[in-house]
Amino acid sequence: MWAKLAWRLFWRELKRGELWVIAFALFLAVLTVVSLSGITESVRAALYQRSANFVAADKILRSSVGFNSDVQQKADALGLKAAQQLQFNSMVFAGENMQLTAIKAVSDSYPLRGTLELGTTVQQVKPGLKPTSGQVFVEERLLNLLQVVPGDSIELGESRLQVAGIIINEPDAPLSVFGGQPRLLMHIDDVPATQVIQPGSRISYRQMYAGDGDRLQQLEEQSKDLLGPQDRWQTMDRQSAVGGAVDRAERFLLLAGLLGIVLAACAAAVAASRYSQRHARAVAVMKALGASVTLTRKLYSSHLALVTIFSVALGLLLGQLAVELSQFGIRFYLPDYEARFSWRPLGLGTLTALICALLFSARPLWRLAAVPALNVLRQQHEGMKLDPIHLASGAAAIWGLMWLFSGDLFLSTALFALCTLFAALLMGFAALMMKIAKPMAAGQSSALKLALANLRRRLWPNAFQLITFTLALFLTLLLYFLRSELLDQWQRQVPEGAPNQFLVNLTAQDRAELESIATTENLTLTGFYPMVPGRVLAVNGELFRDEATKEAPERREGVGRELNLTWVSELPDNNRISQGQWFNENSRAEVSVEAELAQRLLLKLGDSLQFSIGGQLFDAKVSSIRTVDWNSLQPNFYMILSPDLMQNFPATYITAFYLPADRTELLNQLARQFPTVSVISVDAILKQVNDIINQVSVALSFILILVVAAATLVLVAQVQATLEQREQELATLRTLGASSVFLRSALLLEFAALGALAGLFATLLAEVLLAVVQQRFFELSYSPNWTLWWLGPVAGIGLVTVLGAWQLRGLLSLPGSLLLRRALQS
Repeated sequence: MWAKLAWRLFWRELKRGELWVIAFALFLAVLTVVSLSGITESVRAALYQRSANFVAADKILRSSVGFNSDVQQKADALGLKAAQQLQFNSMVFAGENMQLTAIKAVSDSYPLRGTLELGTTVQQVKPGLKPTSGQVFVEERLLNLLQVVPGDSIELGESRLQVAGIIINEPDAPLSVFGGQPRLLMHIDDVPATQVIQPGSRISYRQMYAGDGDRLQQLEEQSKDLLGPQDRWQTMDRQSAVGGAVDRAERFLLLAGLLGIVLAACAAAVAASRYSQRHARAVAVMKALGASVTLTRKLYSSHLALVTIFSVALGLLLGQLAVELSQFGIRFYLPDYEARFSWRPLGLGTLTALICALLFSARPLWRLAAVPALNVLRQQHEGMKLDPIHLASGAAAIWGLMWLFSGDLFLSTALFALCTLFAALLMGFAALMMKIAKPMAAGQSSALKLALANLRRRLWPNAFQLITFTLALFLTLLLYFLRSELLDQWQRQVPEGAPNQFLVNLTAQDRAELESIATTENLTLTGFYPMVPGRVLAVNGELFRDEATKEAPERREGVGRELNLTWVSELPDNNRISQGQWFNENSRAEVSVEAELAQRLLLKLGDSLQFSIGGQLFDAKVSSIRTVDWNSLQPNFYMILSPDLMQNFPATYITAFYLPADRTELLNQLARQFPTVSVISVDAILKQVNDIINQVSVALSFILILVVAAATLVLVAQVQATLEQREQELATLRTLGASSVFLRSALLLEFAALGALAGLFATLLAEVLLAVVQQRFFELSYSPNWTLWWLGPVAGIGLVTVLGAWQLRGLLSLPGSLLLRRALQS
């Protein structure tokens, strides 16, 4: 019987609109979570696919001892694409000429991601061309250094190989400005015949894989016990310019997702409060007619279940549609993007709806069933009292959803704590303002006084409205400035005219000649940095281990490779001393260490490091630790030594300059005039960084539209929650003779005051969080956002006032008699 009654009441209340508010809130929560999580996941996947093009594979297993056949068997069983690669340095000979060269030997399936461009000249790219046995492709500058042309032969170890063409573009070409030796690409089957790989040779073995993300994850999980001490999975270098750009992009998208979660939870809270208030009298009537507490709870629980199912289904459908549209947009900007369906957004959306329904709606329904039947005799509903359990469960739900969605415990807790603190401050401020406004509202003889009286009369509802208005405006402002101001700051780190050409291995004589050419060609050099390769062997007499080994787990791990060491007396640009002091004229045997390397090597001020340069050993004391902006594309160094240590070591120099695209012929002139100098172009790095920034901008545009729409809907729901009370107040005032113009002015002033306060507080909160985001998460210098201080209050006044007037336009246009009759019926 109760099920039949519940179904009849359900359809009746649907027609009356009683359940649409809670349904709309749950739908909004699901739509927000599914669309935001799906869009952020899609954009993150697009960024990872793009970053995979930079390393020619989705996942790479690196080793210094050989290929791991067990891992390869696992990959074959999972159906993954695979390729092999060897990297090593060796001398290459052509007649009387010789050159130390970076060799890359690849299998037939290379590359798995990205595009390999080979040709006979820079202008003649041959699509699909790959190295075959007996042939090599070389970097153009190696042709000049060896004085050969395509078709000639070169010697590599015991083999003689034909130069088939030049390397125009490699997907995994080194992006460091210290690129080093010119590159040579050959087939991996030719390596044994060269006999250049001997015991003790420094070889990098790379097993490259591409395929479905889940299968790649399975491969990594299944191969944990198969890896040796020298095997490790490679990820994108986060200290490279491109790696740093991808890392920052992920942080942007993560923060945007957290904002959507907070907004969805806020909408559910508004709907739950409105639903519980509007049904208290109905429950009292049912209790007066003999309904039991159990029956009442069954009726409303079934209504909640039906509404939840409907909201989840519709939210999942439209949310997935938004994800599909975003993937279409991503594909428009990234033609090679492969869209993949994911169940995670749908699962998160469903779980969000269940949490919101249980923690925001179930508790009010439970309390509704306990409403006494005597309430039916009361003319006005006395309102729902504050329920600490409901408040605690709602707060726990918000925090839990933020953590579930982001997977970042610290960020979720910090954002939740900040929002909670600010909400408490807003409640206190609202109470203080209403107390101050009490004498100003006396008499209610003007629209302003009536507006102040209304604000004071509904103190706690208005305080809650102020919190939700502030939160909605804050999220919109924050995301807008993340998209515009912070992206602009990020892009300005690589300003127009930044050095895009680097010259490495300059001698002192080359330096003088280059300065003369720079003057003639009107080039601006960044300065000359001396450079010498060296190794860090020990700290305080304790030897480092180069790689993780089972034999020496207790020893701290070293760098594992040579570092480019330099010595300068002035602190370089884009470097900042975080600990200690920079060198002075009395500094002797000191070293300044980059902060992240110091943390990795467990170094502190005063430690003694042992260096080896060309077989010569010396010690240096750590006198300072520096933070370095690796994204500046300037010559940066992990270790900078005091000049007194390097007097007896021959060094080469590195410098950089900006060269417009229409003057690239100058690079060929420099390569011919300085055959031993490496000319490295970083235009590719700049293009990739700017591409990623543009992708993030597009993604945030999608997310900003959704958040603005969700914020607007939350504001509408909040105003809707007070319609009944406002209807009764307007009926009373119209009966007492108040004009429509007077009442409209009072309501507009009331909403304008709420909007101004909400805009001001949203601006303050956004400014604080932007400062944290700029400095902690994106490593940008903080600068006040002055536009925010006028945009926030103006947007608050305009948005809240317009929405309030729009929703109350029907009540304000009703005749007094009809308004009174409707108020009495409610």
